[in-house]
Amino acid sequence: MLAPILGMSLFLGQATPPPPPPPTTMQTVILVTTTQPTTQQVVAVEKAPKTLVEELNQSKLGKVFSGEKPLTLEDVKNPIFWFDTAKDLVITILAFIPRLLGTLIFLFVFWLVYRGIRKMAVGNMKKQEVDSSIRDLLGGLLKWVIMGFGVVIACNQLGIPIVAMLTGVSIIGLAVGFAAQETLANFIAGIVIFLDKPFKVGDWIAIDDEFGQVRRVTFRSTRMLTQDGEIIVLPNTQMLNHKVTNHSTNPINRVNIPIGIAYKESIDKARSTLLALVSDDPRICKTPAPEVVVNKCADSSVDLLLRFWIDDESLERRIGYEMLEKAKKALDAAGIEIPFPHLQLFLENSQAIAKLTDKLGGGNAPKA
Repeated sequence: MLAPILGMSLFLGQATPPPPPPPTTMQTVILVTTTQPTTQQVVAVEKAPKTLVEELNQSKLGKVFSGEKPLTLEDVKNPIFWFDTAKDLVITILAFIPRLLGTLIFLFVFWLVYRGIRKMAVGNMKKQEVDSSIRDLLGGLLKWVIMGFGVVIACNQLGIPIVAMLTGVSIIGLAVGFAAQETLANFIAGIVIFLDKPFKVGDWIAIDDEFGQVRRVTFRSTRMLTQDGEIIVLPNTQMLNHKVTNHSTNPINRVNIPIGIAYKESIDKARSTLLALVSDDPRICKTPAPEVVVNKCADSSVDLLLRFWIDDESLERRIGYEMLEKAKKALDAAGIEIPFPHLQLFLENSQAIAKLTDKLGGGNAPKA
């Protein structure tokens, strides 16, 4: 008799179904009550793995420290309590060891990836004769990027709150970035120089009236040795923002020696005199052949240019000074006048000039 009545009541919604079993940690029970017969839907939810800190908090010692379980004087005096606490702690740690080993293997794989990428990158830079300081710095940068990414993932697997740590590091990095804008600008400029390659170590370059050989190119500065024996350190931003003339890119370089002659002198005679200076010099290329051209007709001189080519760019300034001196001596020996400014001074015939002339030895005062 009770079964039909109970079934009718369920159908009419007048009876409440028996309470479902309490949900476990591995499932969620959703109860749906309608005027129709009640149905139950069980959805399985995968439980997230606990971190080591959570496991320790669930142990006896963790409950004592968290205040969840009070520690009485009897527990302190009872050796069995301490034995069970130590055993529980050891079991918790041992259960966490497989996850730790898996994380270490994961980091080892990232280390192998870093070594492979670093070997390819550094090997390629050695072939291109990139400065050793750039190779070392780029290798360190690869290590921090690749291994840092691996450490972040490993900490996430272990349950370490890495997000909060990264947030703090990002804030600190932002503050440091604002404080070191110039250093970061030079760092980026160093990367641009490395990729664009406007010059390399060993090249002879000219920048801001300075001529020298590039000795080192780092991510912060460029060092060049001048012909005065001085090392000049220039920020990389200056190397990108100023005009840089690379004298080593082309196999040969032309040297121009400017010198002027008087209007009354023969240009052809001056040309043959100057070309004789460079005809037998082994440092000067035969092809293209040296030449003397008229550069400008100035106010008091005809400006000539002695032009020749050399294949050793380090001699450019030195051979220029040398040939300028030889050109002056050769023109003097050939009787060709090199004009220079003349100044004529006219003095008025005055009483002061007459007295000065008398004091210096007498005579007539100069006439205007």
